[in-house]
Amino acid sequence: MEPYRRILLPTDFSPASRIGVARGAELARHDGAEVLVLFIVEKSFFAPLAMVHQAPVTFGGEGDLLGETVEDGEKRLKALVDELFAGVACTPRVVVAASAAGGILDEADKFHPDLIVIASQGRSGIDRLLLGSVAEKVVRHATCEVLVVRENKKA
Repeated sequence: MEPYRRILLPTDFSPASRIGVARGAELARHDGAEVLVLFIVEKSFFAPLAMVHQAPVTFGGEGDLLGETVEDGEKRLKALVDELFAGVACTPRVVVAASAAGGILDEADKFHPDLIVIASQGRSGIDRLLLGSVAEKVVRHATCEVLVVRENKKA
């Protein structure tokens, strides 16, 4: 089996995604791979300025909340990289996108990973129907291997 050279690790900072990022860090360290750790800020969570009364515009015309979310994501990614990626060629990146899955797939098109390691929360039923599954969409549309890491909920 060929070693992985480029690994994409999306995170939403949830406990499940942390497990996926940690697994990706292990693989990267083992194979000497270059890593892109990615946090997607979904634009759909932010109200258009026309709906917000007197919102000060300070970040790309979207408003303070979006800018603060990006800054927070950058800080959290840096802390995650400092903790898990010593000795690994790792780039943290925050991207604003229409959807998490779309942002991950767009970045994959630019980064050209051999592997995407993504966590699955294991939702089912109405939760999955309403929320969709980012991992499922990435698996379905990725042009490289995808490792789906599940949070072990057995006690």
